[in-house]
Amino acid sequence: MISLLITLFIYNTPVYEIEFSGNESISGKTLSKQLISKKGDEFNEVSLAFDIDKLESYHKTQGFFNTSIRPQVESTEKGINISFFVEEGQRPKIEKIALNGIEPDEIKKLESLYEIEIHDFFIKTKLMHTEKAIEAHYMDRGYPYAEVKSSLMPDSGVVELAVDKGGFYYIRNIEVEGLKKCNPKIVCREVDFKKGDIFNRSKLAKSQRRIYSIGFFGTVNAELVKQEPDSIDLIFTVRELKTRILNFGIGISIPLSFLISIGIEELNFFNQGHRYQFKPSFKTNIKREWEFKLEGRYTIPYLTPLKLTVSDLPFFWFEEKENFTRQTRGNELRLSRLLSDNIQISIANQYELIHLDPKTDMAFQDSLKDITNSIKIQVMIDFRDEFFNPKKGIYAVPLIEYAGGVFGGVNDFWRLEMENRLFLPLFKNTLAQRLKVGFIIPRNGVSVHQKYYLGGQYSLRGYPERSIGPDTLADERYGNVLLNYNIEYRIGLPWNFGVVGFFDIGYINNELDIQSSDYLKAGAGFGLRYYTPIGPVRGDLGFPLMDKGEGENSNRSPELYLGIYHIF
Repeated sequence: MISLLITLFIYNTPVYEIEFSGNESISGKTLSKQLISKKGDEFNEVSLAFDIDKLESYHKTQGFFNTSIRPQVESTEKGINISFFVEEGQRPKIEKIALNGIEPDEIKKLESLYEIEIHDFFIKTKLMHTEKAIEAHYMDRGYPYAEVKSSLMPDSGVVELAVDKGGFYYIRNIEVEGLKKCNPKIVCREVDFKKGDIFNRSKLAKSQRRIYSIGFFGTVNAELVKQEPDSIDLIFTVRELKTRILNFGIGISIPLSFLISIGIEELNFFNQGHRYQFKPSFKTNIKREWEFKLEGRYTIPYLTPLKLTVSDLPFFWFEEKENFTRQTRGNELRLSRLLSDNIQISIANQYELIHLDPKTDMAFQDSLKDITNSIKIQVMIDFRDEFFNPKKGIYAVPLIEYAGGVFGGVNDFWRLEMENRLFLPLFKNTLAQRLKVGFIIPRNGVSVHQKYYLGGQYSLRGYPERSIGPDTLADERYGNVLLNYNIEYRIGLPWNFGVVGFFDIGYINNELDIQSSDYLKAGAGFGLRYYTPIGPVRGDLGFPLMDKGEGENSNRSPELYLGIYHIF
């Protein structure tokens, strides 16, 4: 009876303290993560037995093959104290790496794949990575069932890697299952194989990514089915999604302006993979100024054997301002081609017609009718890990534009531009940066409509939109030279929330003279994010760190912005 009471007492007593001693190579914090027993939990002898096994197994993964763990349990007024006495034992090193199952001339090629080295400890993760790297090497060379197993002989310091390459296979047939509406050729043209090709695991993974990126499918699975002794069938199984999408967006900024936008998109028009997008938007402010934009896009992929994508982008904008009415209409015809999964190059011809109708007697520097006909060459380099909320990676877009000359029109200039975004993990959060540099080189005149502008939630928070620059169009400001740098520290919070601290700096002028310029401005602030599956909902409060501009020298009031997605 007394023994039973003592057992019940211990079982119903919480664990107060867990300590380690004798652990010279592995920290107590690391060992604590391996335990089932946790501070505050009720003490349990079964859990303690599991903890001993887990600690010994973990030491073995770190190269300790003779570790012993001795526990001591002590009952105190505050609870149960558990002490683990660790005898690590010797930690042998690798003295030899032997490869079996392959020809001698192949050994040299595989040595560069090793993550283990002579005189390393027997670390399990490094051994596993080495096994996987060798398997991947052969899977990319026609051996889809390659397998590598390691045998350890710690006493003699030997690691044996037994390679079983399996059979060498060609692709006999490519099939797509699960299609109900989508034309099979839309899927097959994203597959990086042809019948008779040698199997390649990297190409298979690339093909799956490309099929998924079409946007038609919720899942894309690949299966290999052996047929003849040297051939396999490649079967893709997909789950179709709806291809018609309706998007809705809303934005608010202070001083009060309101934006609403709607997007209608069809991803598989005519069941041929053609895409169209129809996007109207409306914006108004407290001055009763308003603007309406209507933009469209029609895209035809793989139009030629070169796998070019052809896009037509018509647009119409109407702006009702305090001092003028402006209509902008035109079209851009674009040819683009993917050079790799992460790099795309495009060339486009854009024709734009702007008609300005003054409401007052104020003088306008530019003609009331402005025509620009240009050609653009652009490269998009995208190595971000995510589209909506990247945590790491780089995104860069260099651009060259030539307007006028043989193309005609009112404006005649060169535009050189580079936008670069960099995302770095920092203290388990994200440091995001954007740098945009642009130069317009006039040849025979360029209107303000084609120049750069600065200010607002997408470039320099804390300042009104288009409020900085040497050239004027009513209360709008423009310039030929733009430098804009934004940095944000994005901190994740529970329940899909996040906070952001940011600093923006921008310069705009007709020449590069930063030291003596009135057009160098900076702002800082903070924001709140709520992360949804389609991107973050954003609220930012920006404080100008310098005077806002002419006529507002004493006004440094903050600006509030609400919208969807990060600004970059």
